[in-house]
Amino acid sequence: MPAPTSTIFGPVDNAFFYVESPETPMNIGALVYLSGHLDFEAFQRYVDARLHLAPRYRHRALQAPFGLGMPTWAPDPDFYIGNHVMRLELDAPGSDEQLRELVGRLLSTTLDRSKPLWEIYVIEGHGNASVIFFKVHHCMVDGISAIELFTLMVEMSPEYSIDEERKPLYDPPPLPSQPQQIFDAIMSDLPYKWSMLNKIGNHIANLASLLTDRNKRLKALVGIAHLLNDSSLPVKKLPINGQNTGRQVMIGAEFSLAEVRAIRQAANASINEVMLTILASALQAYTRKRSSEYYPFLRILIPVNVRAEDEKGTFGNRISMLPIDVPFDIADPLARLRAVASVSSVMKESELAETVDMLLTIPSLFPNPTQPLVWGIAPALFGAVAHTWCTNVAGPQIPLYLMGHELKHIYGYFPLNPGMGLACVVMSYNQKITMTLVIDTGIVNEVEELYRHLCAAFVELKQAAKVADMPPIAVKQVGTGAETAPTESVPPIKAAEYVPSPVVAMAEAPAQVSAVTRLPQAALPSRNGTAQVEGYKLFSDEWAKAFAQAINASMSYRKASTSWTAGSLAFVMRPSPAHGFAAPAAVWMDLHKGECRSARAMSEREAMQLAAFVIEGEYDSWMETLSGKSSPFKMLANGKLKLKKGALLRLTPHTASAQELLKCAQRVPIVS
Repeated sequence: MPAPTSTIFGPVDNAFFYVESPETPMNIGALVYLSGHLDFEAFQRYVDARLHLAPRYRHRALQAPFGLGMPTWAPDPDFYIGNHVMRLELDAPGSDEQLRELVGRLLSTTLDRSKPLWEIYVIEGHGNASVIFFKVHHCMVDGISAIELFTLMVEMSPEYSIDEERKPLYDPPPLPSQPQQIFDAIMSDLPYKWSMLNKIGNHIANLASLLTDRNKRLKALVGIAHLLNDSSLPVKKLPINGQNTGRQVMIGAEFSLAEVRAIRQAANASINEVMLTILASALQAYTRKRSSEYYPFLRILIPVNVRAEDEKGTFGNRISMLPIDVPFDIADPLARLRAVASVSSVMKESELAETVDMLLTIPSLFPNPTQPLVWGIAPALFGAVAHTWCTNVAGPQIPLYLMGHELKHIYGYFPLNPGMGLACVVMSYNQKITMTLVIDTGIVNEVEELYRHLCAAFVELKQAAKVADMPPIAVKQVGTGAETAPTESVPPIKAAEYVPSPVVAMAEAPAQVSAVTRLPQAALPSRNGTAQVEGYKLFSDEWAKAFAQAINASMSYRKASTSWTAGSLAFVMRPSPAHGFAAPAAVWMDLHKGECRSARAMSEREAMQLAAFVIEGEYDSWMETLSGKSSPFKMLANGKLKLKKGALLRLTPHTASAQELLKCAQRVPIVS
């Protein structure tokens, strides 16, 4: 028998794969409004030309007969772009109600498991705007990498190219036969379960170290006490909980990010905590109209990415969750926000996310044929301990373009857990922030009323925080086009000032952080601008270490970069013999939460392997960037610098951090 031919699912991927039912499709994605008319045929070619950069999107799910092995990914020999990028047209007149109904049908259907688990629909006939509906199965991607394909399609300027000639030949082998699948399952099962056992062992070791650390132990116990103090299990059901029907709709409200930031500053809270408070206030108003019973709080599960730095590419999805309790018995909106911030801080410091991750891993040790049964029961446990889910995605605060068309509005969506009639996605983009609700209308049937409660809750919180009206960004309902009257105009917030909330940063944070590496003081330029040494050759090891020391000495960089947990960064310079670079040169920096833990020069190949993000450019482009004459994002937009590795959408929220990083580089003297 040949060697195994496919890639095994991770433990959380299994959960999403087995939990799915017609009543609760396990899909994530977005509804996007574009300016102007999008040429469908050109768009289909455009996606096809770039798809090789995201190989998973041409793989389909397989499982050995009789459930003898875990599901696996294998290249689909029958892949055809027309099965995934499709066109739908609304009948005349193409009203908002027709669009909302169509989106609801797309949202309510599961993906065909006989092909790769994603689809893109271009919806035509809705006025002068183009509408795109993205749909990806959650077992394929986590909340961060879900935007991988989306990232490959968007640009920072209207300029684009299809580049069909660069598309490599796709020539996958045939799918493995059933005997081969059984063989693969047998050969993969023991190593897989051993890796899961090691993973659980690491969790136990981490928890043991937590119990021996007085401060960490206290924080964990306080977090547990919060949960036990609020109520016994199971939680008291709200009118948003019940038996799922699979009839889903999607609504959303869009607010000014400047106003949300002003609200958070009034209560010393995070952006995500502001949005959680708005959600809870709307759901409390909805609940009071339907029940006279006393409900003390709303418990919201917050997804958290717990992938460690050394786990990239392993274990599939690495998502855990934290429960956040929002009190219903606090009348003042600002006082409620402060309570949410307090509870959120306690839960983030409690290490409960790692404990939950361990619990989600344990079922992977059970015999493979029992997996559908185990994961068929597990969702009921989430439904017993919480009322709903809410996830937060920080998008770029500058306009993006798809084939020259500006992205005007983006509404993300998230699957419903069985027993929950509502889930929420908060997403920031281009100085706006949206709150999108996925709703099972068999449980929550007054959708318009819930939308009005969301808008009213925002206004009440804004008034309580004494926040004045800011940019005229209208509140808009998905699929209706209804907008409030514009507010009085004031200078808009600068993109560089936006800092993702602590919860957003936590969603990308690795589970473990190594000790900070301090670099020699001798490499640091003096404070008065006179270098302690004559200078360093650009992109040399000495320059890299001096750069790192300048980073660690900069309070401005640290303040702007506390949310940076996306991984290490590498700069690559193309050969430039005229400037002393006969071969490509690279420097690598291990950046984490405002500090540079290590830095060194290395080969281009090593940089591509080690760094999470790699930016490449010519000598003149680097000199223009490092001298401060042009911003890195502008250089990326005009093609003078290229992002060779990493997702652009994960970089763009950190514009302030990038500017401070360049200021640090300018403090390091260079010699030719």
